[in-house]
Amino acid sequence: MSLLKDSGSRTSMKSQSSPESTDENPARPIRLAILQRVCTGYRVPLFEQLSETEEVDMTLFIGEDVPNTKIKSGPDLRGINYRKLKTLFLPLNARTLQWHVGLVGELRKFNPDVILCEGESHFVGYLQAIGYKYLFNRRVALMHWCYISLPGWPSIGGKGFRSLIKAFFRRFFDAFVVYSSFSKECLLKLGQPDEKVFVATNVGGIQRFLSISDSMTDTTSKARQKLGLPERFTVLYLGTLDENKRPGVMLDLAKKSDSERFNFVLLGTGPLLESLLEQATREELSNVFLPGRMVDELPLYLRSADVLMIPGRGGIVISEAMAFGLPIIVHQADGTEYDLVQDKVTGFHLSGGSVDDFYQAIKYLQINPDICAEMGQKSKQLVETKFTIDNMVNQIKRAAHYVKKASHDRNYNT
Repeated sequence: MSLLKDSGSRTSMKSQSSPESTDENPARPIRLAILQRVCTGYRVPLFEQLSETEEVDMTLFIGEDVPNTKIKSGPDLRGINYRKLKTLFLPLNARTLQWHVGLVGELRKFNPDVILCEGESHFVGYLQAIGYKYLFNRRVALMHWCYISLPGWPSIGGKGFRSLIKAFFRRFFDAFVVYSSFSKECLLKLGQPDEKVFVATNVGGIQRFLSISDSMTDTTSKARQKLGLPERFTVLYLGTLDENKRPGVMLDLAKKSDSERFNFVLLGTGPLLESLLEQATREELSNVFLPGRMVDELPLYLRSADVLMIPGRGGIVISEAMAFGLPIIVHQADGTEYDLVQDKVTGFHLSGGSVDDFYQAIKYLQINPDICAEMGQKSKQLVETKFTIDNMVNQIKRAAHYVKKASHDRNYNT
């Protein structure tokens, strides 16, 4: 019985026509295997583009959706070369590890030059990649793809036993593809050489958001009118409502702000939704709006806003909001803010994360609408021209060429 649950409908002509992996044929496309738990919706444009590029022959190896979590594949993967494997879910304390059944066998069939592994989120996946390398294909190069560390952590890469495990396994990787320049600085401090670290600043499906934004005819005021929002300066929060993302700061700001001048819109659902609704009702916060999770109306909410606020952790929503021309206010998110949120240019990258720190930033933008609009324009320009899916693809290709050459040189010298 086949261990494959599904496979991509896209057929790779490069795989059909490419010879077996040999160092004697350096001109052929690099055979690149990418290991991910799932293919989330925001990753689809990246993997579609990698599937189309002539420089690499890519196959994405994924597993089944993780039950009762947000870890799910997007609904349409038809533009991607992928293999979907049956998955065993292994509970470990508060985490669930995923074992992709038959992954090593599929790697043996694909015979990659390079394997790009999702980081510790898919720990079992990269253990299988390491096992494949040392048991079956010593020439394959391994790359690690992760954020490495988060702003505000007391020690780089975490602490305790888990950090020791991460440090031990980093030695098996030939290069690192990281989410941000912040991630790179962390790796350099951990002793990795500069030439082994490639920054593919992590963004979402920017082109789709840019296209939607450019095609909309509604003004900001018209969008508010359609959504039933008062005509006020609108601060938007996007994401799961949980402690990690600190959505309660939005309600604290609502209490501190003039209710006739500000709207605070929290778009999303999660474990804190009910308590936030109760608090807003109890404290009669007429300038707070909690519509829940919106999909079809998301572009209208983005158009209705003046600024996106990230009070806690977050990441992909930053680039998506920038595509709609919104400035960003952030303190410590996932590290991508070090690239995307240029302080006083595309928003505010705050050194402190108190309610007053955020209040001063939104108040400044509210009383300086021209500066707010200019920051929004520069936000959009940045994700149109610099931090794009193209940039991510190019960095992954650069890393793959680097490790393939390094692997060839090692094998030649031995």
